[in-house]
Amino acid sequence: MTSKTGSSGVHSYTLKGGKLRPGQIITTFGPGAVVDLPEESVMITGIDLWPQGPIIQETRLQQALEVKHFRAPAIGNLEGDVPCVRFPRNRVCMNKDCSLISWHKKCPACNSETYPARLIVICSEGHADDFPWHWWAHRGKKCSGKPELRLINQGRTAALADLVVKCSTCGQQQSLAGALGAGAVGSKCSGKHPWLPGMPDANCDARPRSVLRGASNVYFSSLLSALSIPPWTSPIQAAINTHWTTLLPIANNEALQRTLIPELPEFAGFNVEDVMRAIKERISSTTTLSTLRQEEFRAFRNPGGGISHIDFQICSEPVPIGFEPYIKRVILAHRLREVRVLRGFTRIDPVDADNVDAPIAPIMAQPQEWLPAVEHRGEGIFIELDEDRVAAWEVNSAVRQRINEMLQAYNQWREQRGMKRLDSLLPRLVLIHTLAHLLIRQLSLDCGYSSTSLRERIYAGINMCGLLIYTASADSDGSLGGLVQQGLQDRLGATLRALLENARWCSSDPLCSEHQPLLTGQMKGAACHACCLISETSCEVSNRLLDRALVCDLPNLAPTGFFGSGA
Repeated sequence: MTSKTGSSGVHSYTLKGGKLRPGQIITTFGPGAVVDLPEESVMITGIDLWPQGPIIQETRLQQALEVKHFRAPAIGNLEGDVPCVRFPRNRVCMNKDCSLISWHKKCPACNSETYPARLIVICSEGHADDFPWHWWAHRGKKCSGKPELRLINQGRTAALADLVVKCSTCGQQQSLAGALGAGAVGSKCSGKHPWLPGMPDANCDARPRSVLRGASNVYFSSLLSALSIPPWTSPIQAAINTHWTTLLPIANNEALQRTLIPELPEFAGFNVEDVMRAIKERISSTTTLSTLRQEEFRAFRNPGGGISHIDFQICSEPVPIGFEPYIKRVILAHRLREVRVLRGFTRIDPVDADNVDAPIAPIMAQPQEWLPAVEHRGEGIFIELDEDRVAAWEVNSAVRQRINEMLQAYNQWREQRGMKRLDSLLPRLVLIHTLAHLLIRQLSLDCGYSSTSLRERIYAGINMCGLLIYTASADSDGSLGGLVQQGLQDRLGATLRALLENARWCSSDPLCSEHQPLLTGQMKGAACHACCLISETSCEVSNRLLDRALVCDLPNLAPTGFFGSGA
């Protein structure tokens, strides 16, 4: 990691290749995130300052987000690395006899090494700042001279209460007991954006909250993803992707297109008129955030396109015997391409998955025509439930009662965070989401993939009732077919039967099966770590809105399972 001092006076750093993977920059350690390195604690800067990484094209997602293209983070390549700034600035001397709090990497008092301070301040609007050590030690009072703060460890326990901030100049001191949480550091946020150097402080009314530097609620990335589907996966569109930045300015100039296209080697073998028609199709298409999943759902329902697609290779598979009344179709996806894009981030609470318009903290100081992204390739199993049977199941009074209790708990959670209440909650959403979790847990036992390497993709809405379980990696070859093999008729049937048998019982029953969302405030029914919950990197809804009682009938409860006791 190299460092320099910028014109704004902010000490900046550059991450060298190997410190973070591109996927981590998009998910866990994006702009505004705190990264603990062996020699430093830093915050990734906004994309304005990033070097230009490789271009990634995904037509539908670009249209939905209204950007020209995406770029992969420049990690360990010739064009540079992702820049960052030191955060927090305050450091503590490692010499126990000194323990001076300063901004220096070498203690100015004893020349010992220093380490980053453990506490920082954040707010729900995304702002971040150093912990107010001076204010805490003096409690707003003035110091008799130039303050010189020390963090003294009394050595009795490892708790914060055993740490004392003392001013050597005036003798005032204060234990760190009660330093964490909302209200501990006052009621006015500083409005600082340390990841956007030079950006003026905002006038923020959010209540600041002091947290540990490495706390899990310091950073939640707001991601949006899309699968590459026809017609954008055709060979012509793949060739257009390579030269889209060149073709876009002349998209309405047919004369220039007829001159340029034959000169580009990627279009050798294609008819010029076909290429021009494909360019027009791309320009005229209209995808919005609300239609992304609908388009993917329709693509999975049409496996016989007759065209060889590079990143979308699917085929039909017979429905497992005995599940024909419940499952309408099974599709094996031998090759998939997924593009994940970072739009922004939140602090304290994650962004709600069903609210794509929720406010998020910015990852740039000035508007850019691109967003950071990564592309993954892999395979998957798509299952569509029978729409008519699902619709008939949804009107069951016992099902509606369980959903209404979950909806009330969900709305309470949303109100506490200043979000709008939901008027309704589709039972099929909870059914499909729970089924996806149970399937991931069962597949991880059968196919050799760990549950953390499998992901869900939920298709639940009006005229949509399906799920995709897939695995994807940054490697260009994707995975090796193990997951698709588990989607074959006999194997999938055995997996589903084992899934339903295991779902009827939980080692935490009856506490799990009799869980009441309104009493606990948890947005789930009969679901816990022992039966339904999976890694949050695999789940689209942060392990909320789950209930295995909607998948199969549970003992001592009213029958509400979609598959029922006879499946």
